[in-house]
Order: sequence, then structure tokens, then C-alpha cells
Amino acid sequence: MKTSVLFEEYRGNVLECMHSGMIAVVDEKGVICSCGDTDWDCFFRSCSKPIQSLPLLLRRLDDKYGLTGEETAMFSASHYGDPYHIALLESILVKTGLKEEQLYMRPIYPDRESEKLRLLQEGKAPRKLYHCCSGKHLGMMLLARELNEKVEGYWRKESKTQAEILKVISKLTDVPERQVKLGIDGCGVPVYAVPFQRIALSFLRLQRPELIEDNLLRAAVEKNVGLIHRYPNTIAGENVICSIVCSDSDLLGKSGAAGVYALGIRSLGIGIVAKIMDGSHEEYGSIVVHICEQLGYECNALRHLSQQYSDIVYNSNQQPVGIRKAVFELK
Repeated sequence: MKTSVLFEEYRGNVLECMHSGMIAVVDEKGVICSCGDTDWDCFFRSCSKPIQSLPLLLRRLDDKYGLTGEETAMFSASHYGDPYHIALLESILVKTGLKEEQLYMRPIYPDRESEKLRLLQEGKAPRKLYHCCSGKHLGMMLLARELNEKVEGYWRKESKTQAEILKVISKLTDVPERQVKLGIDGCGVPVYAVPFQRIALSFLRLQRPELIEDNLLRAAVEKNVGLIHRYPNTIAGENVICSIVCSDSDLLGKSGAAGVYALGIRSLGIGIVAKIMDGSHEEYGSIVVHICEQLGYECNALRHLSQQYSDIVYNSNQQPVGIRKAVFELK
């Protein structure tokens, strides 16, 4: 596996850290520029959420249960557990008759630190709904019930539910189902590994659904991505990278754990995937900004992103102590 140094981090004037990885940029014909290996098998992690929610929309389960567009968008989310996220998830429970205790993950506190502290100060217990993947899991539970299998078994890799998701992963990546490699994600459900550049291809197709031959799948993608753009704060939260990116309908961005970030740019007809091999998340905002700079692409969302996720390194007292430098070159 070939990697490239993506970022150098300096504390003062001293080089302290280096982050290596790879980047692939594709159009409908294949890789157009890259650095590092573009063919190694890489897990989507949570970058797959806008794809994993598609089987639910293919069966119009959002319409069946009278879900709003904002509620439906939560099935693709890695939410920060803000109060409006929890209100939307609770509404889904009421409308569908699903139970919070049926969720497979353990109870935790939200990812939003201020919200976690508020709940702790108020003596509130952790909940399964606070988990950033709870929306995805609720969607899988609905799909399991529709497929006449036990709701509580939605997470099993041999289930009908996960088989339906695998079909859609295969269609959007052009990787045969038997060649998609499976692991277990942080939240306990299956996670998919495909050749690295194919993750970028899937995000090209999410942003350019006219490239999808299957009419029903194309319509589901158009609806799902349209809802994410209409309600960008559902996919993450206010001032969080994915929500900032998705506030512009020309962009679709989704983070995954362990250093993976995927992006589609409709006007350029490209999909992008980046992987930071040490699994760091700190560079997500910077890598999107610097990739787009090298591609000559600008928009207000990227300007907002560069302000929210600057290349200045701060300590725990919020003092600037160093700088992060992007050192990769797309070729």
C-alpha cells in the first residue's frame, strides 16, 4: 500500500506530527487525480450512511409512516445529539411504534460536549438515542419489520436487512456483492470495504443520480440527497463539517470514523475520498478545503468551513500553539 504525507503539524516552529494517507478523485470514467494508493480495500465507515438508508426509501417507508422530510433525513445522520435531533428521533419512534430499547447500541451521552455537560449537570441518564448512529439504526429496524424479520435482529450480517443494504452498496460502487468485504462498525452493524476509489464513485453517483441506471434507485437517491440538502443540520449538527458542506446543494460530504471523508461535487461531476491512515479526525475540514483549492473549486460553504476548521493548532486553553500544513499534491 502506497501512502503520501498529507499534513505536517508544527508546534511553534518544530515539526511535531505527520499524517499520511491517500486521496482519490474520480469522474464517471475513472480516477482523474490522486495521491497514494487508490485501489486498496477501505471501509466506508459512516460515509455509507446516505447509502444505507436507501432501501428504506426504495420501499417508501417514510410515506408509509407519515415521516416528515426532516425526520427521514435523520436515517443518514451521524448526529451530534442536539435537542432537535433527539426530538426528531423521538417523533420517529412515536409514528412507527419502534422502541428505543430495541436499538442495538449501548446508552451513551451525545457527541456535542456542551449538550453532554448539560445532561450531566441535570442528572440525566445516558440514552441509546444519543448515539450518533441511532437514526441509521432506526431506519434498519423499520426495514427489518418490512421484510418480516425480527426487529431486534436487524444488525446481524446474515439478516435480510443487511442483505438489502449490501445490494445497494454494490450497485453504487460497481463492486459485486461477493467481493464487498464486511466488518463490524463501531455501533455494531456491518460495515463495508471496497476498493478505495469506489467510495469516491459512490459519492459521484449520489450527487449525479442521472448516472444511476436503475430508475427506482435513482429516484431514491434524488429524494434522500435532496432531503439532506434541505435539512443539512440533520446529518451532523450546526457548525459541524458535514452540515456546513451539505448546506450547499452542489456538495455532499460525509465523514466516517478512522480518518475517512467522502465528498461529491455535482457541478464538477466528481467524487472524492480521503483517508488519513492514523485515523485522525482533526484534519477533516482542512482536507476538504485543500482538495477543493487544488481543484480550483470555491463556494461559500468552503469559506465557512475554513473559518470553522482553521489550520491553527490550539491547546486546551484555546491558545494558538502551532499550525497544520497541507503538503499533498494531487497528480
